[in-house]
Amino acid sequence: MRISVIGAGSWGSTMAKVLADSGHDVMLWVREPDLLELLREERRSYFVKSLHLPSNVALTGKLNEALEYADVIFNAVPVQYISTVFGERNLANKSIVNLSKGLEMSTHRRPSQIFESFGAKTVSTLSGPSYAEEVAREIPTSVVVAAKDIEFARFVRDLYNVKYFRVYSNDDLIGVEIAGGIKNVIAIAAGIIDGLGGWNNSKAALITRATVEMARLGVALGGKPETVAGLAGVGDLIVTCTGVYSRNRKVGEELAKKRKIDEILSSMKMVAEGVATCRAIYHLSRKLNIELPIVEQVYAVLYEEKEPKKAIEELMTRKKKDER
Repeated sequence: MRISVIGAGSWGSTMAKVLADSGHDVMLWVREPDLLELLREERRSYFVKSLHLPSNVALTGKLNEALEYADVIFNAVPVQYISTVFGERNLANKSIVNLSKGLEMSTHRRPSQIFESFGAKTVSTLSGPSYAEEVAREIPTSVVVAAKDIEFARFVRDLYNVKYFRVYSNDDLIGVEIAGGIKNVIAIAAGIIDGLGGWNNSKAALITRATVEMARLGVALGGKPETVAGLAGVGDLIVTCTGVYSRNRKVGEELAKKRKIDEILSSMKMVAEGVATCRAIYHLSRKLNIELPIVEQVYAVLYEEKEPKKAIEELMTRKKKDER
């Protein structure tokens, strides 16, 4: 199978390795000229130090070449840039596997909706607890791929043939994409907790109540509530809210130190998708009249300069209610 991976950040280049290890011929599109040169000369990336690209990964800086090469296209471009990168391209009759998590800030669209608007034939999203740094070291990892057509999800699942990367299939594309978006917002809240003192009780409650918000929004948009209990929901929440590699959790830690969000983002090499996704989810929930208390408080910290301690206090003093 000929596969192109679009985007050579940490996850895109690592996915190119996994697919190459699975026996496929892979082409990796690299936007940054300096990274392209490094990958060509040394087969390694400054995003993931433990990564070494196999010989069956070809490299290109030409997007059209990568798109024309592939039977299946894997997207690793962050959600906020998908329209910019793909908007002028013809994706008719193309099969897409999306690797990005979040909602487009300007339109509130999920990644699959963006690709469908560009004429893609079939679209799936792969999600779950999967730090690139660990996958590159071949640490055992399990994820899920979802598509409206379960047969396409199974097709993508079966592209993988390595001992260290297990893929499950699922037909709840909406639920998987919403879970993947919200978990990055919750990770910012987890980082705030860490920055304020690393309170275990608080973080456990945060993760648990976050599943309620995932289910509320997912179901309202047509997803299945049980998806929250799977790898794209609880699985990804745990690793993103507790792991050392989480960019979104790091944002929260810095916010707890009273740093401004613009300053934090400008100092980061990689994209923390939870920041833009928080705005999209907040406004979408308002439009749908859905209560998402944690998302609302993270939004207030990010965009209204609310003190993190005040946000936590307001969550703790909300009107008493039965657990649901």
